[in-house]
Amino acid sequence: MQQSMKMRGSSANMATKRAVAPVTRPGMVSRRPTAVVRAQAVAAPSISKEMVDKCVNTIRFLAIDAVNKSKSGHPGMPMGCAPMGYVLWAETMKYNPKSPKWFNRDRFVLSAGHGSMFQYSMLHLAGYDSVSMDDIKSFRQWGSQTPGHPENFVTEGCEVTTGPLGQGIGNAVGLAVAEAHLAARFNKPDVPAIAL
Repeated sequence: MQQSMKMRGSSANMATKRAVAPVTRPGMVSRRPTAVVRAQAVAAPSISKEMVDKCVNTIRFLAIDAVNKSKSGHPGMPMGCAPMGYVLWAETMKYNPKSPKWFNRDRFVLSAGHGSMFQYSMLHLAGYDSVSMDDIKSFRQWGSQTPGHPENFVTEGCEVTTGPLGQGIGNAVGLAVAEAHLAARFNKPDVPAIAL
């Protein structure tokens, strides 16, 4: 799975065109382009259904094994979200595990801390150095890189620290508004630096 996910979401591998609906209000002129063109260095390889199933099951069993070893946590959320996680991380999101703070990355915000093993599994399989197999084995242990709730100051690749359930939606909206503001301010018709 790591091989099929590694760097597939990076800006060099993203698809060619994506429509961007202009945001306008009465009396406001939109500065956003109507289409964003991205370079495509390498076409994404075709992956068989068997390989996708193997990837999804890898996500599930990493979570199950970590939760069982720690005797703490909930495996249900990672098991149920594994297919969605595969599609997001392997086929949709743009990110770079070797440059986790790349400003134009897509951000994944998990607001279900009890299912944080899902995010740790995805970070590990995507190739982030911050979540090794040893970190997964020490899930929910004192001083671990993989605490019971994602913490952005502990685990590189976790975008926000979410404690109470539902807090993540406010964080996600804030991140989206900030990205839209950056795009409106800095994108030029011939140079769309910020891709939405």
